[in-house]
Amino acid sequence: MIQQILDELIASVPGSRAAIFLDGEGEAISQSGDYGGDLKLLGAWKEIHLDHIREITERLGLGTVNAVLFSLDEGNELIVPVRGDYCLLLFLSTFANVQDAMGGLRVTVQRLRKEIE
Repeated sequence: MIQQILDELIASVPGSRAAIFLDGEGEAISQSGDYGGDLKLLGAWKEIHLDHIREITERLGLGTVNAVLFSLDEGNELIVPVRGDYCLLLFLSTFANVQDAMGGLRVTVQRLRKEIE
């Protein structure tokens, strides 16, 4: 079912290229789409970044991290916490609308939360 949820995210967000669902150790649980690179390696690396950002914002009392945007020459990457240590990373083309992507991620996160309960 997780695979289907990721496939539907890629199909529903214009400009999305790939998505990967990760556990708290950065291990890939499921992935969809084609990024042209090593999704598992990039996912693990971005999960480490998310952990650090969450720790810093908590230490500084800045609130809860809902998403982190990495803006790169090749496109954008959005990583969102799902539940506990699980997170979802979405790779976007340079032409993708980030607001549309965030809307798709909100729906997908809710579905994933129900799936992993």
